[in-house]
Amino acid sequence: MSLVQAMGNKTESFATLNKIIQLVGRQGSRVPGDWTGRSMKRLAVVIPVLDDWQSLAVLVKKIARHVAPHVEWIEIVAVDDGSAEDFDPSTIALPNESGVDAIRIVHLALNLGHQRAIAVGLVTLAARKDLDGVIVMDGDGEDRPDDISVLLEASRAAPNQVILAHRSKRSESAMFKAGYAAYKFFFRMLTGRGISFGNFSVLPIAAVRRLVHMPELWNNLPAAIIRSRLRFTPVATIRGTRFAGQSKMNFPSLVIHGLSAMSVYTDLIFVRVLLAATSVSVVSFLAICVVLAVRLGTSLAIPGWATTVFGDLVIILFQAMFTIVATSLMVLAGRSARPIVPITDAQVYIQSVSDLAISQPVPSYGVPAE
Repeated sequence: MSLVQAMGNKTESFATLNKIIQLVGRQGSRVPGDWTGRSMKRLAVVIPVLDDWQSLAVLVKKIARHVAPHVEWIEIVAVDDGSAEDFDPSTIALPNESGVDAIRIVHLALNLGHQRAIAVGLVTLAARKDLDGVIVMDGDGEDRPDDISVLLEASRAAPNQVILAHRSKRSESAMFKAGYAAYKFFFRMLTGRGISFGNFSVLPIAAVRRLVHMPELWNNLPAAIIRSRLRFTPVATIRGTRFAGQSKMNFPSLVIHGLSAMSVYTDLIFVRVLLAATSVSVVSFLAICVVLAVRLGTSLAIPGWATTVFGDLVIILFQAMFTIVATSLMVLAGRSARPIVPITDAQVYIQSVSDLAISQPVPSYGVPAE
């Protein structure tokens, strides 16, 4: 029986999740692997989840198999982003013998979206003093657990840097690839910066503590990393396949994702739009002057030509001026509004936190470890 068939309904999916996790065992004690960096021995994995508990079950199993034996502590923080499917934490009982030390389910009061769910997850870990770093990844399998070892090896070679997974090979449809290419093109054109990576990353705990104070994190993690001035190293990875279910990333979602990333650079985009609109205004005004000079000062003008061109140029001039005024007012009004800072505002959206299968005590939300 396939995994998808075994998880045909909610009750069976929870039972299967419990079975999979209990089957994950550790043979002997943990031994440091060749790729394990000294600064990354105690890790937490932040995973946003929206009704994708089937994939989470498989991911837990793979993390326990590929990562847990090589670190001292591995904790999974699954952020329940307002899932419609009821989730009973008691159905997931991870024995102490398993490769994962703890699973924490952070239940949000409503659906905030993928990026904001990640921000909330990072906030729950920022005050922890018992962690060396945080891994951010999707829970559907497209961020391959096998690649975590590659990212941690890069972290060992470049300590204290953010390690970003850059997908060197993609397997989406042609339409999705075209949309993603357009997103990267407009992002570079509007911000002057390139972006070729997603959420899959290894963040030193010091980087997490900086990011959670940035309002930009609330909209987009990759763009916030670029904006934060943190040093980062991209690492080539391959896109994996989903463990179960269908991807929720469609064209509208891609557009929203792109706009969220661009919103991090509102000030830079404003300056570029202002300069472009000003240039159009200047060119239009000069062209109007030329039309008037040709019409009134020479006999070269074709009857009716000057009136048509003059009218079109006036329309362009007023549209450019309107763009300048409207954009300036919106940006100035936005600067007077209080931004959402994740470290202070994220807790409002947390409905409850379930600590599951803990092999030793885990600090509560917002309480540093002793």
